[in-house]
Amino acid sequence: MQLNTAQRLALNLDSHIVVDAGAGTGKTSTIIDRVIEHYLTEDQRATRILPMPDRPSKLKGGLLMAPSSETIDLRKWRGLLPGEVVLLTFTNRASDEMRDRLRKRISRLKPGPISDDGITRTDPRIRHQGFNEQLLTLLEDAPIGTIDSFFNQLISPYRAYLGDFNSKDVISDTNRILLVESAINTLWRLPNSFNLIGNAVDAGIPSEIATQVLDARDNISKHYSSRRSATNVLRSLVHKSVFIEESTRQITNKDGTIDQNLLRKRIISSLDQKEVSDFSEEICILVKEYCDFIKENVTVLAPDGVFSDTRISCLDYLSESKPPSDKWEKLVWLSHLLLCISSNASIMSDKPVIFPNSKLPSDSWESGIRSYAKIKDKTTKEVVKIGMNNISSQIRDLWYTKIGKLILHFTQVTLMLDNSKPPMTSENWKNPLNTLQYPLPSRLPDNSKINQFHFSLEAEVNNLDNLKLVHDGFIGILNKLKKNEETHDYEDVQRLTGDLLLANCPDICRTFYPQTIQDALDSLNSETWRDDHIIQAFDILEKLDENPNMAGNDLENLTIIRTDLTQRFDLLKQIRRRYRAFIIDEAQDNSPLQWRLLSRLWGERNIEENDPEVPNTPWQPTICYVGDVKQSIYAFRQAEVTGFLEYSEILRNINVHEFFSVKELTRKPPLRKMNSSRDPRNSYNLNVIKAIEVTEDGGRSLIPWIPFDLSDPHLPIPSAEEVEYRKQGLIRLQVNYRTDGGLLNVMNNWWTDIFDKRHRHFPNGNFYAHPQPLFPSKDKKNISGSLEWICPLGSGGEMNPSTDLREPLDPFGPGKPDSIERQSMMISLRIKKLIEGESVKILSSEGDWVELPKEDPVDPSDIMILLPSRSKIRDVIIRHLHNLGIPAQADREGGLLDRPAAHTIEGLLQFIARPFSRHHASWVARSTLIGFNDAKLQEYLLNSKKEENLLFRLRDFTINERQKELVQRWIDLSSEGRIVDLLEETVDRSDILISFPDTVSRQDIEQIIDIVRNLSNEVGGDSIILADKIRDLRESGGNSVEAVTIPPSDAVRVMTIHGSKGLQAKVVILADLFSGRQTNMTMDDRNRLIVSPELFAGNPKPWSNEASPSSALWKHVRKIHQARKSAESRRLLYVGATRAQHKLIVVGSTKGTKWEDGEGIIFPWKYSESLPQLGEMWIESLRQGSAKRKEQDSPWLDPSDDVLEEVNIRTRGNRVFNPNLLLSSGFLSNSNGLEGLTILHHPDCFKSSKSNFSSTNTPLIKIENLDNYAKKSVLQQNKPFSSPRIDKFARLNIAPSRIPIIEKCPRRHWYETIGGLSPKPIIPISKSNKSEEFLRGVDAALFGTIVHRIIEIGIGNPGPEGKNSTTPLPESWIQKTNNSIDSNEIHNIVFDELLPLDANREKTSELVNLMINKIKSGPLGKLSRGEIFDGHRVEGLRTEMPFNITKTIQLNSLIRSRWTPDGYEPLSKIEFANIEMSGLIDLVLCTVNNGESNIRPIDIKTEEAKKLFYDSNDGLFEASGEINTQPNCQAEIDILMEHRMQQALYYSALQSLENERSKSGYPSRQVLSPAILVGVTGRMVVYPDDMLANALNDLEENLSLAAEMSLGSNALLSNYPRLSNDQSQICEKCPFSQGELPICGPLN
Repeated sequence: MQLNTAQRLALNLDSHIVVDAGAGTGKTSTIIDRVIEHYLTEDQRATRILPMPDRPSKLKGGLLMAPSSETIDLRKWRGLLPGEVVLLTFTNRASDEMRDRLRKRISRLKPGPISDDGITRTDPRIRHQGFNEQLLTLLEDAPIGTIDSFFNQLISPYRAYLGDFNSKDVISDTNRILLVESAINTLWRLPNSFNLIGNAVDAGIPSEIATQVLDARDNISKHYSSRRSATNVLRSLVHKSVFIEESTRQITNKDGTIDQNLLRKRIISSLDQKEVSDFSEEICILVKEYCDFIKENVTVLAPDGVFSDTRISCLDYLSESKPPSDKWEKLVWLSHLLLCISSNASIMSDKPVIFPNSKLPSDSWESGIRSYAKIKDKTTKEVVKIGMNNISSQIRDLWYTKIGKLILHFTQVTLMLDNSKPPMTSENWKNPLNTLQYPLPSRLPDNSKINQFHFSLEAEVNNLDNLKLVHDGFIGILNKLKKNEETHDYEDVQRLTGDLLLANCPDICRTFYPQTIQDALDSLNSETWRDDHIIQAFDILEKLDENPNMAGNDLENLTIIRTDLTQRFDLLKQIRRRYRAFIIDEAQDNSPLQWRLLSRLWGERNIEENDPEVPNTPWQPTICYVGDVKQSIYAFRQAEVTGFLEYSEILRNINVHEFFSVKELTRKPPLRKMNSSRDPRNSYNLNVIKAIEVTEDGGRSLIPWIPFDLSDPHLPIPSAEEVEYRKQGLIRLQVNYRTDGGLLNVMNNWWTDIFDKRHRHFPNGNFYAHPQPLFPSKDKKNISGSLEWICPLGSGGEMNPSTDLREPLDPFGPGKPDSIERQSMMISLRIKKLIEGESVKILSSEGDWVELPKEDPVDPSDIMILLPSRSKIRDVIIRHLHNLGIPAQADREGGLLDRPAAHTIEGLLQFIARPFSRHHASWVARSTLIGFNDAKLQEYLLNSKKEENLLFRLRDFTINERQKELVQRWIDLSSEGRIVDLLEETVDRSDILISFPDTVSRQDIEQIIDIVRNLSNEVGGDSIILADKIRDLRESGGNSVEAVTIPPSDAVRVMTIHGSKGLQAKVVILADLFSGRQTNMTMDDRNRLIVSPELFAGNPKPWSNEASPSSALWKHVRKIHQARKSAESRRLLYVGATRAQHKLIVVGSTKGTKWEDGEGIIFPWKYSESLPQLGEMWIESLRQGSAKRKEQDSPWLDPSDDVLEEVNIRTRGNRVFNPNLLLSSGFLSNSNGLEGLTILHHPDCFKSSKSNFSSTNTPLIKIENLDNYAKKSVLQQNKPFSSPRIDKFARLNIAPSRIPIIEKCPRRHWYETIGGLSPKPIIPISKSNKSEEFLRGVDAALFGTIVHRIIEIGIGNPGPEGKNSTTPLPESWIQKTNNSIDSNEIHNIVFDELLPLDANREKTSELVNLMINKIKSGPLGKLSRGEIFDGHRVEGLRTEMPFNITKTIQLNSLIRSRWTPDGYEPLSKIEFANIEMSGLIDLVLCTVNNGESNIRPIDIKTEEAKKLFYDSNDGLFEASGEINTQPNCQAEIDILMEHRMQQALYYSALQSLENERSKSGYPSRQVLSPAILVGVTGRMVVYPDDMLANALNDLEENLSLAAEMSLGSNALLSNYPRLSNDQSQICEKCPFSQGELPICGPLN
């Protein structure tokens, strides 16, 4: 694709670039081009000023097909490699697309002159045919993905170093919800008692705040009048953790508590100083004028004089003293003024009554002047009246202006937070606003009204502190639960990333760093890429060194602390060194935390000898981020649009700084010039160009330097401001390649008003988008596109609908008008016409129908219906589409467990778990699984006995034999714990799919069974635990699991506007635009908690029978949130509309829309200024567009609008639309292209002589049809089962670790495979058992891992005696190395890698040395040094050798069958099983003995290691000193027997490899019996021949048993009895015989 000028400017690799990419402007292509240029350009900013990171010289053999002569030495390539360019985007789908596009683009690259024919791109910078293959190989591990996945990849090698020993797997959404609910429940269960505070600490709450957290929890419970309401507040709090932490960062002291002054400052930060100053001055002038007027007429208005404690004296004092300079004091001054001039009852309303009846209020606080009505002289009275009215109305009007309303809000907030009295008031003056006592009283004073009370500043701070403390305590509990579960989520990934990048003091260091150093490391400033806080921490260390008295108890640890912090700082710089360029896509959706963590990678990197001089720039790598503020719609995911704007400004300033300060960028040949940008594709010496490239656009795309003021031929010349932005690195992409030109120009007019500054509630808010005109591409410029409005009438409803359940209801017929039904019906009818390519018609105001021309048919997959929110209209739309036979599906279906099919499956699970529950029994009995009517249900339950098993009883009440067999199957499978099998067989063998035949319900069923399966894998197969987990999911409120469905490939897509981000369609339908479901505050008010990036606040309701007291903080945060929501809803409309390629259809109408003959559509108009609906925004934009174009006849205008003056927003009125008039002239824009608008108002618009709307079956008819079908199926004769098919082979994977389990106890293998239980106790013993931990922080397994790792990297290799080995071996096997297993350096490397920080390193090192010395002095040590042992000399070896082996096992015609209500149906007969096994062999020795080549597997065992600390002569130590390889004591025989299955498998794997070599004609080695290396003695014990032979035979039998168990269909638990007492020692280590609820154990 030919790049436009802006896209070429975005390829500038020599500046930091921010790309403002409007909708459809080809940003993804631009990003891909930029990445490719980073790879191919050898001279760029990153290569000039930054050192080259470590690189491989060549890729490992086997990865490349190109010969080495066609590849390059990667260390000599001066461009960037894929691993050095970080490419991040917002979703996994987008990152997959990016990687796929890069693969395709790189694979097209070939050496040659500049040319691109769309199939192959040749480029003279590529000088080797195999270079693109090298790039493709490196691309697979390149940092391309989401920000979270990048962070996860970043921390993975350092998890142990960061103190994280949990699983690397990220927890599923389902389990995240369950963990949150569990943490909330834990928080409520904790007792608030000083003596039991240890319970809170054990639960995970930090000890230093445990008491405060529990007090805060109890306070919240009181403040919200019930635990249930408080729980909703907590749940909302948890899901906004990022914003909570960001906002509290601004208002907390060093001790972590909320500071009153900081809170007050934060509140008024949203108000511009100049605006409040100008307003105060203006109102002060008017008030002074009012007071002067009173003074001039004091003889008639206050004949007795003005008293000091009256309103007029206060007003006079305020006008004379004038507003203070401080912003807060100004607001206090205004609040005193407002108290003077407003009535007490209205002072806190949105529109207080100011100067009621043009007079000062007078109540208990007297006005001080009498009413002008009492003036006797008529002339004087009239003069005074007019004068007072004029001035008071000016003051009132000033408060009612847009800026006045904003300042009124802050003034009212100040009134509640400031308790000072107005001046010139008496001691007895009573404030109309009453401050609530704190702590809160148990009830309000008698005869008091709640709306008269408000929280004080102190109470607001305490309320915030309570929320913050509970949030912190909850996070502690959640982290403890995740630690217990050994899992983590992306919040943990971000936390660990912050620790790794030293964005804060690492959690693991808080146990031994002094508090002052912790505070320093936690003090990262707004320039988050800088390391000042780390330097400050080192300065504190220096002072502690110089003043030991200051160090206190930390004195002895200062050296350790310095070493640790230095290591962490060095590691940060090394990590930074890896990356030389960052490209961040969809940057407008980054959260503040993501910005902070990413920018930590942009600071100073590690510098080595011969590196370039450190550049004088704050950002070392080349940064590019791409986004569009107008498309920021993910605030609910804690995306924050202000970050994009703030970092954009920082980037531009840094670019200016670099141009003048980093000389490397401007030296010859220059990379940067003042007035032009370098195109890296054309600015190198090897610029050989094909002639066609020059002739295509006159060579315009081949110039090496692009002037910043250059424009494209069909675009306007950039303004001076635009040129300046380009110079600073801000590039705006303005050419839209998606939407037809006419439609695009019309939408440009909308955005001009929708993003106009006059809609900003906070004029200085930094979360607003600006309008940006987009220009159609050359190929779409002259295409008009199409715009339609489905505007359903809202009239009718005079008659009642039919009561016949077999007669379909017509949404436009009798009955109350239903907007959702009417919209859905008309949408489906319009789509039907689009798919068929049939015409529609419109009705003129004169009553004539006008048929429109036919259009080309549209595929269903090219139609997208977008909804502002997940409201119930989605299901209604899909129902109407399905009724017309149109395939359609929603991407997300709402709460899964609320959907009928999934609800039925859950009911069965709950009943299986609690078969004595009458509630669960009736749930299943009335469901489609059983189908009892009321009489049958009563018979079933009424006569049941107390504590009777109702599942057994159900079997006796079933309707027929097949149903009876199904219930019996439930009984059998539930008794075996096979819950997933039970659910799957129920789906296959019940009527549930007949009752729910639609695809969505089937996918719902699959999804809930998948959830149960995953839970079963994690928590075991116990039905009660599974049922409780599912119930918790259902009860988790708005955070429950969503149903996710996969739409068919050729279906109409129905989704939210949020879900459509990044998508496009030929036809886009924006539905339900005139409902307030997206733009209301209902949920926020109901949750009683609002969290915004600026602040968070709760809305306490201490008394359940009263309303909430007034809260200044809630009032303010709610207003900010409302403003943010309004701004985002405007962006939401932009995103939805700009998905359209050819046709945009807007759907919706206001209540009461009707048709009047002779007029047309009468459209009642409403507009909410605070939070308008999307449709209201759209209509208002059309109105303002007509006004600006001076279209006085436009129907979008109000009759009273004068286009010669500014047209203000009107909040109500009527519009009249004549569809025929608007079809020819829609008053849409002043450009050519799309002239008219098609308005469809009634189903009759879709009727034609050919079309016939067939009526659909009603729900009753559908149920009757299903019932008849089910009855027929029962009456059909059962057919005999057909013969099973013959399967010669079946494939099966078995982990080698399972084979010993199968041998010792097949029953345990059944539990873990067929039973689906995890190998953990069902209910673990609550007290931790550390008996296996023989050193602090080190258990036997970890010690074994340490020894294995030391041998793996330290063992010597003598290599062959001659040049080559006797039998060929890989080069890496024969490379000679010295034996260094006793090297302290290697030991320390392994300890750093594997040891926890709290481990006893000294003792561990001592024990390791003892064992390593034994091994080194034993046979392995001799062999690794090249000495001969037992006639053998090593000529090659491999540690951790991977193997893969397939064993064919005869199964004696195993029959696979499945259960049916009619018996087991045979499916297949299997003759043989191919069992695949793979793993690692600790050590493989290749030796030569008397000229024969041998190979032997060695397994390293570290049993009895602790005995090395003292002289022991029992157990394995009995054979110490023996030099032969035979087992010499019972302990050695036991260890051989213990691991014989493992060794037999290793032997078989090597034998298989050598046999394959021999068959292929290659020399092979003789496989020797495996050996165990006994670590505590250093002996190498070889398996005797008879023991090996028996092991090989038993291996076959155990594999046969495993195959029969896995492949067979009726492997019952009873087939595998418990072990006898004489075998019970195995049970001691089995998880199923441990814990507080063992489910297995010895036979007796």
